[in-house]
Amino acid sequence: MGWSTIRAAGLAVTMAALGATTALAQDWPSRDITFIIPYAPGGGTDMLAQEFTRKLSDVIGATVIIDYRPGGSGSVGTGIAVRAPADGYTVAMVSNGNLTMSPLTIPGLPWDGIDDYVVLGKIGDQPVVLAARSDAEWSTLEEYIAFAKSRPGNVHAATSGQLTPSGLGVEMLNAQADLDVVAIPMSGGAESLTQLLGGHVDALFSYGPAIKGQVDAGELKPVTVFSTTPYPFFADTGLAQDAGYNIDLGTKFYLIAPKDLPQDIAEKLRAATLEVTAQDDFQAFLANNGYVKPAELDAAGMVEELKAEERLNRDALTLIGQEPVL
Repeated sequence: MGWSTIRAAGLAVTMAALGATTALAQDWPSRDITFIIPYAPGGGTDMLAQEFTRKLSDVIGATVIIDYRPGGSGSVGTGIAVRAPADGYTVAMVSNGNLTMSPLTIPGLPWDGIDDYVVLGKIGDQPVVLAARSDAEWSTLEEYIAFAKSRPGNVHAATSGQLTPSGLGVEMLNAQADLDVVAIPMSGGAESLTQLLGGHVDALFSYGPAIKGQVDAGELKPVTVFSTTPYPFFADTGLAQDAGYNIDLGTKFYLIAPKDLPQDIAEKLRAATLEVTAQDDFQAFLANNGYVKPAELDAAGMVEELKAEERLNRDALTLIGQEPVL
């Protein structure tokens, strides 16, 4: 076989592959789409996924079926999602922590960073909130800082874990405000509330929905929100940045797909995600459930946001004396 024949055969294979990819994109979606949630069913995350998938189904004209794949604090389902066929029929709703912190702390995951998946959109953001008992002597971030400075090493704050956004909130505020607040990781939201209401800790770094009932009952008060945008869930609560502290922490949920997803399908999914999150009733759902509408970022903007988050997490690990595994 001559070189020209080999080259012609290779070109034919390439053109056939391109044609198949184009046909795939043109026909998409022609069947149900699997929507992986790497967390257990129930709770606020599940509610968000249910609401989003209902609307996504309407927008794209195909049934979107939720597939719960919990385990490994979200790493099991995320791994399944990034290794799925890149045909547009498997997507996942994954948190910023799983995308940017897990690879730094869990060896051997099938994704190292943004190059190992395609980010298609943002679904909802939920910022960390600093809360206190209603009878606490401090009600603002400045007063909390003064309180902590007067008792170095003797102020305790409950969190959901050292490497969670709430745990990092304690450490980052310690670093920026020169505090020595002791972070106490709890097994869950119920234990955190019990410890705070019982007077066993002085403060709680948590999320709006977890404390809303106690705030409404007059048992707790939100003190500050670690966000760069106002938080309608606690509209009268100030932001940390307003007090001069550059701390933007919370759980942010992204829609992702395997990295080799055809560009045409990726763009269709990005457009569909923006259409869903722009709907008034979806935004009302976000506000009523303690989320904020995510910024409308293009693909490059979301990539940069996740890269910035990874840099922040590396710095945070250094701050607490832990070496990243990557």
